[in-house]
Amino acid sequence: MRAPTEALATKADLSALQMELRASEQRLEAKIATSAADLKVDILRWLIVTQLALGGFLFAALKFTR
Repeated sequence: MRAPTEALATKADLSALQMELRASEQRLEAKIATSAADLKVDILRWLIVTQLALGGFLFAALKFTR
C-alpha cells in the first residue's frame, strides 16, 4: 500500500507540469503558424498558375478566332 504523501502533488510538481504544458503549447502554436504560412504560399502559387493558364487560354482563343 502507498503512503498517503505519494499520491499528493507538490507545488513543485504543479509548477513543473505547468512549464511542460506551456512549452508544449508554444510548440503547437509554432507548428500551426508554419502550417498556415505554407498553406498561404500554396494558395498563392495555385492562384498565379491558374491566372496564367486562363490568360493563355484567352490568348489562344483570341488568336484562333481571328
